[in-house]
Amino acid sequence: MPPNISIAIINRNDASRNSIEALLKQLGELVKVVGTSADFIEGMRILQLTSPMVVMLEIYDPATGVEEIKHILSRFPRTSVFVTSAQKSSDLILSAMRAGAVEYLLEPIELADLAEALQKVGRLWVAKPAEPAQHGKVISVYNPIGGMGTTTVAVNLAAAIAAGGAKVALVDLNLFSGDVASFLDVNPTYTLSSVTSNISRLDSNFLMSVMTKHASGVYVLTEPLEVDETMDITPEQVLRVLALLKGVFSHVIIDTGGSIAGCNQTTFESSDYILFNTVLSLPALKNAKRYLAALAKKGLRKERVKLVINRYLPRADIQVQDAEKVLDHKVFLTIPNEYKDVIDSINKGMPVVEISPRSPVSKAIERLYDLIKTCG
Repeated sequence: MPPNISIAIINRNDASRNSIEALLKQLGELVKVVGTSADFIEGMRILQLTSPMVVMLEIYDPATGVEEIKHILSRFPRTSVFVTSAQKSSDLILSAMRAGAVEYLLEPIELADLAEALQKVGRLWVAKPAEPAQHGKVISVYNPIGGMGTTTVAVNLAAAIAAGGAKVALVDLNLFSGDVASFLDVNPTYTLSSVTSNISRLDSNFLMSVMTKHASGVYVLTEPLEVDETMDITPEQVLRVLALLKGVFSHVIIDTGGSIAGCNQTTFESSDYILFNTVLSLPALKNAKRYLAALAKKGLRKERVKLVINRYLPRADIQVQDAEKVLDHKVFLTIPNEYKDVIDSINKGMPVVEISPRSPVSKAIERLYDLIKTCG
């Protein structure tokens, strides 16, 4: 049997404290309440005397709560802080997580939520036999500029793979102008910066707890909400996140844009394949030529960089063979121009492959996945 989890409760509301104690008693001998207090200073004395594994800390004011979390962790770094609050505020949740809390439990707390939170810290139940480690494939969908349909390809490729029963992550690494959240109509509480700002204690349980599961079955990690948060993300943090994602998911699909430097370079070096997504227009091909050459100079060979032509029209002035000649790069796949199907899917917040499986776009995306599988 695992050892008892020692828990301290700091909560100014008598009824809430009593309710939490009653819930913990239902978990039996595996948990032990070592002290409770309505006052933070008195609560700190309890922590000093008992060094509990978990502190359940009520917060009601973001500024005060953040300072209290930091104060606890500065003195008891091995203690897990569970925040409890009657406020369902995304700002408060995010502030608490950034300060170092590992869980945010909404009052009145449900027993199932409390048990799950304790299980996540890895101390309540006997560990399950380790599952074979995943070695997931990382597939980046890229164009340096917007307007090429890169997010459409990334979102639908992720959904197509998930439809087959695979565990798929979709990460928006277009840090300054990401659109994945809009395309899937999700409003996540946590974003990529929630992960990178907690990188020192990042593990698979924490990662899964901050990802948003879409109705398509895809687990989503969106770009930061604030531009300032984006500036703080480093290539080393991205590398750590990708390494962990590969251990949890069979496929990690990344939507990205911008220059081939910093976080993008780290992402591409970690990718099994880079789907360079473009269209058959002179400006787009001119840009593609420059960036394909830049990718090659970075050591990313042609067998890893796959050229995808989006919004393809068979009777357009520029043909596939023209693009291949200009770019000195074989076209991997063409995706037909079906504007209505794509716009309908975006407006409904669902991938084309989900709401219009017979669309030529959906068929092309499925073909894209089949071709990737044949590449090994």
